[in-house]
Amino acid sequence: MLGKHETTHGSWNSQLTFVLAATGAAVGLANLWKFPYLAGMHGGGFIIAYGLCLLLVGIPIAMAEVALGRQGRKSPITSVNTLVSSAGSARAWKSIGVLSVVSGFLILVLYSVVGGMALAYVFSSAFGEFAGGGPAKVVDVLRRLQSSPSYFSSWHTLFLLLVVVVLARGVNRGLERAARILLPLMVVLIVILLMFSIEYGSVTQGVNFLFAMKKLTPQAWLDALGHAFFTLGIGAGAMMVYGAYMPSRAKIGRLMLIVALLDLAIAVAAGLVVFPILFAGNLAPIAGFGLVFHSMPLAYSSMDGGQFMSVMFFVLVTFAAWSSAIAVMEPAVAWCVETFNVNRRFATLMVAVAAWGVGVAAILSFSSWQSVQLSGISIFNGLDIITSRFLLPLCGLLISVYVGWVLQKELIGAQFENYQPWFFSLWRLILRWFAPVAVVTIFIASLFELGENLCQKKERVFCSGFDSNSMPERQDSGDFNLKEDAGVDKVSAE
Repeated sequence: MLGKHETTHGSWNSQLTFVLAATGAAVGLANLWKFPYLAGMHGGGFIIAYGLCLLLVGIPIAMAEVALGRQGRKSPITSVNTLVSSAGSARAWKSIGVLSVVSGFLILVLYSVVGGMALAYVFSSAFGEFAGGGPAKVVDVLRRLQSSPSYFSSWHTLFLLLVVVVLARGVNRGLERAARILLPLMVVLIVILLMFSIEYGSVTQGVNFLFAMKKLTPQAWLDALGHAFFTLGIGAGAMMVYGAYMPSRAKIGRLMLIVALLDLAIAVAAGLVVFPILFAGNLAPIAGFGLVFHSMPLAYSSMDGGQFMSVMFFVLVTFAAWSSAIAVMEPAVAWCVETFNVNRRFATLMVAVAAWGVGVAAILSFSSWQSVQLSGISIFNGLDIITSRFLLPLCGLLISVYVGWVLQKELIGAQFENYQPWFFSLWRLILRWFAPVAVVTIFIASLFELGENLCQKKERVFCSGFDSNSMPERQDSGDFNLKEDAGVDKVSAE
């Protein structure tokens, strides 16, 4: 137990709480529907490449974000504004806090929509709507959800209420308790699902798919780099506000390394949960939405005990979305408390109502508002593109450049006083030179991928349905998948 540094909002009671909360924020949908597929496509060496990219990109920038939060001890906007003013930096750098909170809010909307779908699938699985059915039956459940905005919105509303219940109770009675419950429960669910996969799945095929060594291509390194950036929720404000609640004597680097390792372990375990089941059902390995909301319920539907496992699987998806949504909503709630001088419950309600309204617009884009598009991009896809391809990389770049080049090293160095000088110098060197180049590479590659999709008219509408007579061979992550990792996984949800 460390000494507590009280803030306006509260503080974590221990280092363990920060690790649990930050890992819960990092373990998003990308751990279930993106990383395992990338590992399978690129071979076992991808995990090694990904680990190196984490050490050189993800962890250093996340450390900078946490350090900014702990230096300011308030919401990302207030913390960055105060630090920029005290450091005498150009006012333009204040945009870091604003962009982070906006990114987190938009990712909250994405998570609330997909989290609502996961909740709906929990009950669909429990009532046997997938049991014994073929692809057409699974697609029918999806289409019924899509075609009724009121029904879809009810699940979106319920999911947001779950997030509100946690945040309205504050840092210690809400966030801290949720962190101590949700992540352990996710681990228990993964263990249960993993045991089922070992017993009834095609384990040999699954292991070979995930760990067979292949030659690492430039695309493999680029995918590893991008996922290492998005998986820790960089740029969504979550790590910054969680850093604001961190005990003063906690070692930022060590704790972020633990968070990254736990996130990686859960992602690998998720792959061992998913792919043996797919191969046992003679289904092709894919990524993204199709994997979670089509292939998995279809694979479980024909197995003994599959109905119960399907419920457990979608409870896991719901928990992953829930823990990430809590993290990306907190920066906006903290800012509302500070700016409007309202109590926390009212601030939480303000943010939730705004997110609910934008979420309903996104839900309508699946049905009656399908024609509301810009260059073939729907409202929901537009939110994904704005966050994953623009705001998050931009925030990450600004953080690395500001902390590495602009901010006096004495100011940020105060957050690393419990480290040897060589460690601080090495971290700052990576932050100054390698991290910005890596983020710019991610940004350019992402824009090229988006441009290629638009030019070739391959932009697909999220939840547009699937051909019931065949399974897609691959679903590219760039079309309509959520990114968090990030964070949040998407805090990007890739």
